[in-house]
Formats: sequence, structure tokens, C-alpha cells
Amino acid sequence: MKKIYLMAAAASIAASVVTTGCGGSKASLQSTTGQQAVEQDICEKMQEEKPVLRAVGIGQHFKESTARNIAEAQARAQFARALATAVTTATSEEAFDFSLYSGDSGTGNSVNDQGSKSNDLVESVAKEVVAGTVPIKISKYILPNKQYKVYVCLEYQKGVSALAAEVSRKVEQKIPDEQKLKMNFEFEQYRKRVQAELEKNK
Repeated sequence: MKKIYLMAAAASIAASVVTTGCGGSKASLQSTTGQQAVEQDICEKMQEEKPVLRAVGIGQHFKESTARNIAEAQARAQFARALATAVTTATSEEAFDFSLYSGDSGTGNSVNDQGSKSNDLVESVAKEVVAGTVPIKISKYILPNKQYKVYVCLEYQKGVSALAAEVSRKVEQKIPDEQKLKMNFEFEQYRKRVQAELEKNK
């Protein structure tokens, strides 16, 4: 009986040592790496599949509709920034000077602050084009504090070539005819430059 008791005690101690050893091993591994994997939302994964044509936004609020509105606004802002960068780069590459006029082709006012007005034109074009994006995926979560967390993935569904063409048309519409002649504006060449800049994000 005593022998059985001693064997059981020894087994218990051995199991305790093994368990402690494994636990210690895991703890040291976590503290060494200091990393924890975070799973991506489906909206983020979808955006990565077509980075040129899609943007994702995240919104948090106690009202679901407000959280979604925040997420959509964030996604559109992200898309607009990417477009504005492509337009600005394409414009400088083609040595076009859009800064001499502000507003659209109907106003054509001369301006002194050329850099500012040129940026205004680019941002205006980007916002107009972004208005054509649509939500293709929405994910909703409820957080421990009862807030809604919403992911929205937006997409420009006509393709990269159509996106570049729309951007180029919007730019062309905002330049007065006399300025186009001075700049020797070539629509097709400019469209190709914009498309090339957009596709760098692939």
C-alpha cells in the first residue's frame, strides 16, 4: 500500500514538473517575441485583392448607422488620397500647369496662389471620381462596451482603365480651352500617365 502511494506521489510530482516546464516554455516564448497575431477582417482582405480599385474604412459608434457612415467616409477619403497622389504625379510628369486657373471651365478665374489652386483642382477631381464608388462588403461587430464597429469596403467597379479615363476627363473639363492650347493638352497621353501611376499600387 505504501509502495503504491509513493508511486502515485512520484507520478504526480513528475506531471507537475512537466506541466510547469511547458508553461514556462510558452511564457518565455510569448515574452521573447512580444507579438500576437491579429486576424484581418474580410473587408481588409478584399481591399488587398484590388488595391487600385478598392478602399476600406472602419467606424465605431453606439449607433450602427453612424458607425457605417464613419467607415464609408474614411474609405472614400482613403480612395481620394490615392487618386490625388496619382493625378499630382501624372501632372508633374507631363509638365502640365493647372495652377493658372481656379474653379471649373465656366469660371476660369486667374489666381495668385498657384500651388494652392492646383491642389484644389486635384482634390476636386478626386472627390468627384470617388463619388462613383459603391460598398461591396460590410462587416459589423458589437464591442464589449456595446459600441458598433463597422468595416466598409468600397470599389470603383468599372476597372482601372475606366478610372484613369474618368480622372483624365474630369481634369480636362476643369481646364479652360485657351489654357489647354497653351499646355498642348493631349487627353490620351495624360490618361495613360494617370493609369500608369494608379497601377503602381498593384
